[in-house]
Amino acid sequence: MQDHCIIPADHPIGQHFRAAVRNKKVVFVAGLPSSGKSLMLQQLAILADQQGRALHTMQWDAVRRSFETDLWLRAYPEVDDLTHPGIRKALGLWVRTAIANWISEHRADTDILIAELPVVGGRLSELLQPMDDPAEAALSSSDVHFFVPVPTDDMRKVITGYRAQTFANPRNEQETKDAPIHIVEADWYAARQLHNRWQGIANDDTKDHLYSADIYRHVFERLLRFRNADILSVDRSFETQGSAYDRDAADRAQSQRRRGGGHLCAATKGLPGAIRCGRGRNMGRLLAPARTARPARRRRSWT
Repeated sequence: MQDHCIIPADHPIGQHFRAAVRNKKVVFVAGLPSSGKSLMLQQLAILADQQGRALHTMQWDAVRRSFETDLWLRAYPEVDDLTHPGIRKALGLWVRTAIANWISEHRADTDILIAELPVVGGRLSELLQPMDDPAEAALSSSDVHFFVPVPTDDMRKVITGYRAQTFANPRNEQETKDAPIHIVEADWYAARQLHNRWQGIANDDTKDHLYSADIYRHVFERLLRFRNADILSVDRSFETQGSAYDRDAADRAQSQRRRGGGHLCAATKGLPGAIRCGRGRNMGRLLAPARTARPARRRRSWT
């Protein structure tokens, strides 16, 4: 299990991350699958813990499970390993209020929320969109920052190859839930065609499947134009020990709950969700589902 940051302090990513855990209230890591998001989340959590911050985390899979009750799944089942658009929409409606409430309820300078933002497929993409609601002022403030790791063309091949290995031979439960390679490729294809549409370029199936770091950067620069954000070039690999999902700080939260130190409480009125949180070795709270609201059936684009 990783217990120290493996991204050097003099690497641009290391510099950005160390500054963020010192100065930001909320840090999002956004991007496509097989871009290094899980490792970046792990490293941010380690740095925040070392900085003495009260670490809170939010991840797509944990939040999604709060919505996927038997009742909802009967009405909105998964298709081809993809979460139903109705559930994705409900999550998007919930998450803006949940983030705003979390910031309001955690005013101590030590509190920090580190969150995964998949974006593609309409997964929490509402956080990128300017809206006339109480959450907008917080999401656009200097206290909230978004990072997008963009692998170089060569590193994309390395990360995708590693994803194929861990998907075939998972080392923990989280790795069993990673997007399979065909979904990774489909997500890139969707991003490429979005770029084509913005540029007025005809789709070309003979080349649109080919990854391009420049196009990836362009797509997310546009998607994040209303947010404080940095695009991070992943230009090298970092020596890891174990899985990118091994997060000692988060594991301590689970241990605390198993010892009876945790409790359940409502995240937001009327909508469910889950934000894991705690402080150092005493972490241990889980924000769990409140009353269930039915999701809309309308499909939501991730643009």
